[in-house]
Amino acid sequence: MSTAEADVAIVGSGVSGLLVARSLLKAGRRVTIVERGELKTHAEQFRDRSYTVDMPSTRPNHETAPGSPDYPWDYVYGVGGSSLHWDAATPRFHPNDFRMRSRFGVMVDWPLSYAELLPFYRRAEQALAVAGARDHSPLPAHPFSPMDRLVAPHLAPYVPFPQARPTRPVRGNPACCGSATCELCPVDARFSALNGLADVIGHPHVDLRKGTVAARVRLDPGGRSAASLECLGRGNAPLSIRARTFVLAANGLENPGLLLRSGLDGAAVGRYLFDHTHRNVQLVVRARVSAGVGTTLSTGESRAFVDGPFRSHRSSALLSPYNPGVTLGELAVDAAVAGRNGRALRREVVDRWEHTLPIDTLLEDVPRAERRVTLSRRRDSFGLPLNRVAYPPEGPYERRGIGAVRDELERRLASLGIREIRVVEGRRGGHTLGTCRMGPPGEAVVDRDLRHHQVENLFVAGGSAFPTYSPAHPTLTISALAIRLGDHLAAA
Repeated sequence: MSTAEADVAIVGSGVSGLLVARSLLKAGRRVTIVERGELKTHAEQFRDRSYTVDMPSTRPNHETAPGSPDYPWDYVYGVGGSSLHWDAATPRFHPNDFRMRSRFGVMVDWPLSYAELLPFYRRAEQALAVAGARDHSPLPAHPFSPMDRLVAPHLAPYVPFPQARPTRPVRGNPACCGSATCELCPVDARFSALNGLADVIGHPHVDLRKGTVAARVRLDPGGRSAASLECLGRGNAPLSIRARTFVLAANGLENPGLLLRSGLDGAAVGRYLFDHTHRNVQLVVRARVSAGVGTTLSTGESRAFVDGPFRSHRSSALLSPYNPGVTLGELAVDAAVAGRNGRALRREVVDRWEHTLPIDTLLEDVPRAERRVTLSRRRDSFGLPLNRVAYPPEGPYERRGIGAVRDELERRLASLGIREIRVVEGRRGGHTLGTCRMGPPGEAVVDRDLRHHQVENLFVAGGSAFPTYSPAHPTLTISALAIRLGDHLAAA
């Protein structure tokens, strides 16, 4: 077995792991980063329309638990992690998202407040070159689209949609090209770890172990401290990394899987998994909506449904018109099923597209213990148990939130001449959160500083540490927590 030594060993080279590393490097620490995938440049991704190098360690390593419905979990193993394929949405959480129990009597409170996280939000917005942040934006917002201008008077408060797509060149990278082809940006403007944290990836004090799988954390004989990170490299070659501090910064399936493989199976480990409840409310209206116009996928957001006393019994929601409009193929299928063909089909599809207003709607999920990650008896090609995921369907809190949004949109947008409303399933599986949540001992896995409750030199970063969620996208909050953790470790 080969060995390596570092001051800090980090599992995962996504935004969270690299932002933790950046603070440590500034303090003169030596950092080893373990990454299952390879470094694949944006040009290579764009050429073959794939984010990862195809190899055993980059393939999905989870299965659906017996009796649980399938769920389309979507994550990336590669240098840069899920920043390689995210949509760059970066809203902050609302202050009340951190105090759901004390304000509304549901879920739990976070052990830190919005005010405590605010300076780190601002630093994260700088690091990710966010355009349109709420009160302290590094870059000006993208302009409102015609859809935004159509709905904004009816859905106040209505604000620019903050996103890591720069409106002017940043750090030598170009500004957003305005093509609204955003996940594989043609000009590589949208932030990813490859174009925004390259200084960390290429730092001389970083030992980046690509194609390497973190198998387990080995504890010292007393069980109160981590002694090494046991890994499997290329060809399943064993590697032991010794360090003073260990940080798990992988996704919300992998972090609990690693803890469970290490015998760290406290009551909260792997439990309370959540994603976004996501719907697209499609309103066919009398007015033309000017679909297909806008610099990015979404340029404005309504905060009318984000907060209020209603959160005691139903989910809050964040709403954004989807500038590309509804999918033409979907409309063509509907018209064909209705018996249209030829020019009649074309006229109907174009008319529906020009008059359909799609409102992307994200709702908060209630953390539930039965939504969880455990270890399977089946093993992957490295001989490690698969992460087994149980994810029962959404509950009444979320369903009441969906119904309220649909009804309120019908009321508020009535003057547009609504002919029809449809609520369809949105994209799912991109957020794996909550499985190593922060909170008090016995109820959570880590404390407010993301330190493991039983292992003094082990920390868990990323969205898996969230105690609850918000309708807001998670990446900015993940980044703020990572910067906060990096500062904490650098000062130790």
